[in-house]
Amino acid sequence: MAEQPPFVYDSAQRLPPFVDEFVQLLRYRDLVYLMIGNILKNRYKRSALGIFWMLLNPLLQTIVLAVAFGAMFKSALPHYPVYLLSGLLAWSFITQTTQYAMGVMATGSSLLKRIYIPRTTYVVAVVGNGLVNFLVSILPLALIVWFLNHPVTASWLFLPACILILVVFTLGLALLLSTASVFFNDSIDIYQILVQAGFFLTPIMYPPSVLPETLGAWMILNPFFLLIQLFRMPIYNNAIPDVGLIGAAAALALLTLLAGWTVFTRKADQLAYRL
Repeated sequence: MAEQPPFVYDSAQRLPPFVDEFVQLLRYRDLVYLMIGNILKNRYKRSALGIFWMLLNPLLQTIVLAVAFGAMFKSALPHYPVYLLSGLLAWSFITQTTQYAMGVMATGSSLLKRIYIPRTTYVVAVVGNGLVNFLVSILPLALIVWFLNHPVTASWLFLPACILILVVFTLGLALLLSTASVFFNDSIDIYQILVQAGFFLTPIMYPPSVLPETLGAWMILNPFFLLIQLFRMPIYNNAIPDVGLIGAAAALALLTLLAGWTVFTRKADQLAYRL
């Protein structure tokens, strides 16, 4: 039997980073699943309520904000807690996941210096963890919908498509921001300020109609507004979003993912030296 020649790694034969990172990520998919589970365990292991906090936290937020603002918008927004929580869930999924991804890459990814794993593994695992939290948090929303006797129609069947668009956008944004957090430490603090400002500038607690006409015209350029409306309409308005909204949100998500993946994979080989 002929002896097999030894394997020789030739860096010249490496696929372009954009493609190679995706191929390697597929090969390490089992590691991604393990990391998602590990993040969940570490996040709630010191909590007395454990994973039930994912159910309780959205309810508490909704109760506090509904008491504070419910009377103000009661006439304009019937079943205000449903309107509020549906917006809060989408907002929290995007912002909390991206902030966590930035922190993990900036301070918690020292493993990259020791062994090789696809650099995108960390970010994908964080987004996967955020998705699990997001899906569990829909249960309190369903409970509030039932308690207030809010109509449930066939439009809810469109929610998986809305969630997929949210995940694609969040992954792209997380890749962009986590790259920035490694090269520019101040980006974490800047993003936190932008998130705080964006919460009040985005119609989450109030209807878009209360905004001045000049500011309302610019709301279409707010990516968070598009994605929140996409997720909220099947739940609160009992309607499938129109083709224009779906197309704009899907295009935004795909472009963000393409930009994030391109930037991250181009800088992936430098990340271990920057940490």
